[in-house]
Amino acid sequence: MLEDSCIKLILQLVDDKKIDGKKLRSALGTTFTRGQEIREWFYQFYTNYGIENITQKKFELSQCPFTEEEIQEAEENNEVILCVPKGVSKAQLGEMFHIDSWALTDQLVGETVEPDDFWFKTKKTQSPENIRRTGIDMTYFIDNNNYVHFTLERYLVFLQVVKKLTGEYPDQEYWIWITKGRYDRSGMLMAGFDRLKRFNVHGWMPQFDAGYLGARYGELPQSRR
Repeated sequence: MLEDSCIKLILQLVDDKKIDGKKLRSALGTTFTRGQEIREWFYQFYTNYGIENITQKKFELSQCPFTEEEIQEAEENNEVILCVPKGVSKAQLGEMFHIDSWALTDQLVGETVEPDDFWFKTKKTQSPENIRRTGIDMTYFIDNNNYVHFTLERYLVFLQVVKKLTGEYPDQEYWIWITKGRYDRSGMLMAGFDRLKRFNVHGWMPQFDAGYLGARYGELPQSRR
């Protein structure tokens, strides 16, 4: 529809910083909320990466569940709001973002396909926090605080969105624990970029720690905690 095309064009101009998003929202009033803007940004983001061609399904996206206050707080805390679309596999995400790894197709690597669009927020830092903490320690920490675990699928989305926003991938020469999604029986995945700036994944024992290995976690919107 013409209306949808116009909205997408305006959002692309905002994304390219040719239109001031704050002035646009002020001019449109409450009819164009921050949550709607984020939802449309992700719709355009995935559409531009050819999600419908890869999944062979019509792409739809739910509304962003974060409130205006939560979105403002996320910006102040250097956090990014993310959405992993429902029903998309790690292999499809890798194809979409032109990221390749053995772990995207290996049957020994656990897969977490989201049953619904998964919205969460996380720190937008260029290097991970929680350095020198074991995988077991981080898993308990995330569970005990009701935080969001990083799956390989969520991490792929995080990497590509941060690159889109900042111009470069995070975690250069760092690795993070993938705290949800096992490797074989008792291994845990580590993922990140090696010193040659190539995306890489390893299956490792969760008792390990190192100065180049950290962890990330997210938070749900208040309405879904």
